[in-house]
Amino acid sequence: MDERRVFTLSQVSTAIKQRIEEATGGQAYWIRAEIAGLKVKNHAYLELVEHKGGQKVAVMRAHIWNSAYQRIRSELGAEADNILKDGVEVLLLGRVDFHLVHGLSINIEALDLAFNIGEMERRKLATIRALKEDGLYNRNRFAPMPMVLQRIALVASVGSAAYADFMQHLQHNERGYRFHVRVFGSAVQGDGAAAELRAAVGAIDPRLFDALVLVRGGGSKLDLEPFNDLELARLVAAFPKPVLTGIGHDVDTSVLDLIAKEPHKTPTAVADFLVDKASGFEIALTSMLDKVHGLVLEDFSMRRETLSAYAEMVRTRPVNHCQLQRGRLHTATGQLAHRVQAKLHTEGQVLENHRARLTTDPLRWLQQVKRAGLEELSIKLGLVANKQLQLVALQLKGLRETVNLLGPQATLARGFSITRAQGQAITDAGNLRPGERITTTLAKGTVHSTVESIEQHG
Repeated sequence: MDERRVFTLSQVSTAIKQRIEEATGGQAYWIRAEIAGLKVKNHAYLELVEHKGGQKVAVMRAHIWNSAYQRIRSELGAEADNILKDGVEVLLLGRVDFHLVHGLSINIEALDLAFNIGEMERRKLATIRALKEDGLYNRNRFAPMPMVLQRIALVASVGSAAYADFMQHLQHNERGYRFHVRVFGSAVQGDGAAAELRAAVGAIDPRLFDALVLVRGGGSKLDLEPFNDLELARLVAAFPKPVLTGIGHDVDTSVLDLIAKEPHKTPTAVADFLVDKASGFEIALTSMLDKVHGLVLEDFSMRRETLSAYAEMVRTRPVNHCQLQRGRLHTATGQLAHRVQAKLHTEGQVLENHRARLTTDPLRWLQQVKRAGLEELSIKLGLVANKQLQLVALQLKGLRETVNLLGPQATLARGFSITRAQGQAITDAGNLRPGERITTTLAKGTVHSTVESIEQHG
């Protein structure tokens, strides 16, 4: 029977421990791994894992003794809770330790904060690069900005200081503007924050709002991680209305800040922007109304002057026209009378010439022609003379009727009258005074009267 060599468990464990110590030399190594589990009971106990292609390729336990754990948390500062949690990949400084009872584990002495921040920046740059490749990086910058933003879709953590500051500053602004804010609540940090933010933005109907506002308070660098999420950034970049951010980080800038129409450092700054936007619109509108008011007053003044000029023209033109027509009528009457007298004189001379010729020519003719012919001519001459005399008589009658029609007496017969005061014809009632004696000439007779009252016609 073969003789077997048997080792005790402690001998095997001791040999493994010796080989590990010989291989590592007790040195500490920088190790990159993902925290798969973390429990803290005085000391911190972790499970580290490495994945490749979605499969686990290595798993190992680790621990951080209490003194080291407190020091590491102090070194990580505000980022401690963001790094020391499940699912976070870390770069740790550790020593491989093999305990005869507890087995193989890593004793963690330190964590590299710069590694986690660097990874966040790498993911942030990858998100920006993907947005640019999709043509979304600058899209919201070109979203039309309304003159006034009053219907606000707010994505925030309800009950947080950022939410309270924004609402307080907006709803109690010193100018008394009213804003209509609808809140879409979401976590703004932690493992599920990105998913909640995506759900909140996706639930907003852009047609009902003037702008989308995302706010959160200050915090650590890694608190910005949800606002660097690629899918969230795609939703925000494609939002058809202006996006305003008020993420309370004075130094760090998130991806949402980079793609927003109006990025601001604090929630209060966003509220100030909305109030100032409304104030600018009010000032511009007031200025425009003042200008319109001035133009209207100027136009009214010009129209009033024009109307006054027209009123004066309406008041004076009829009188002037009547005076002008009266003058023309008098002139035409005088000219007609002169022409009639000239015509009568001319026709009288013609008749006189005919008469003289009738006196001499017949005798001469009688001496030259036969008596029979003389009698025939005498008859014809009588006929011609009668016709000529009738024609002249008709012309004289027409001229006489024209003179009578256009003469002052005919004008008075048609109902017109002439009123005189102190021998002067009156054309303007304003030239008379109550109690003054006036004389009115009618077609038949003259009336003497006294002025009792005067009424002006425009």
